[in-house]
Amino acid sequence: MSASKPVTQAIILHLKDGVNLENVASGSGTAVEAFVQLANTVKARPGFIRQFWGHQVEVPTVFVWYIDWESMENFTAWANSEAHKTFEAGMGQVFDLEKAAPIMMFTRFTSDAYAAIVAPVTEVAFFTAPKSVREEAKVLVEEEDPETSKTMLYVTTVGKSTGGAIGFVFHEENTSKAVPEGHSMALHGVFGYPTVEHHRKWRETPEYAEIIQDNEDSALSKLGLDNAILPGGNIFVPDSSMFHVKFQVGM
Repeated sequence: MSASKPVTQAIILHLKDGVNLENVASGSGTAVEAFVQLANTVKARPGFIRQFWGHQVEVPTVFVWYIDWESMENFTAWANSEAHKTFEAGMGQVFDLEKAAPIMMFTRFTSDAYAAIVAPVTEVAFFTAPKSVREEAKVLVEEEDPETSKTMLYVTTVGKSTGGAIGFVFHEENTSKAVPEGHSMALHGVFGYPTVEHHRKWRETPEYAEIIQDNEDSALSKLGLDNAILPGGNIFVPDSSMFHVKFQVGM
């Protein structure tokens, strides 16, 4: 795919002690005001499309921020600017950057992820692949047709998902502790549900078991797909990279 295609930047951060960003629009306090300034700075950048953020359900001190850009060039131009240094300094008022640097993944979803992200709760999952087979993994992910995918069909009709999307992670930063040795991020999936309990019940159905078996037998899985190692990712399901977020639509 061309670098001029829209891209979603996913950022995983640790909040400073006592910081709560669940109600940014009506909240108050130094940290909330600092985050509003950060969000407004992002919104003003050339190429910005939209943004979403929220606390992770499993570990609420973990914060997940999605930013949609018109192209990777838009983000790169900003990241290399003097203005971005000021932005990074402002992040230190809200996030514990000494505990961990922001984990960033850049994805091109194969279908619109909006419905999944604005759902009451969103399942977020990242998977890795050996670096030696990245190109093969990319092709397989991008060949998946959401219109004919059994996974997408079952997750919406049986799982009662409000929407879902997958995409290939083509760029990542600060992920050395989030991937097994010799791997890099590869697959990023988001699926929306009315509640976490709806997701749990879906996982107990025969149709879900069928999808899991299909995935295990797939060409992508046979390349060596593995779980990412992310905060909170082994709580809902042990030894998985899955977690949930209650996203807010950014200002």
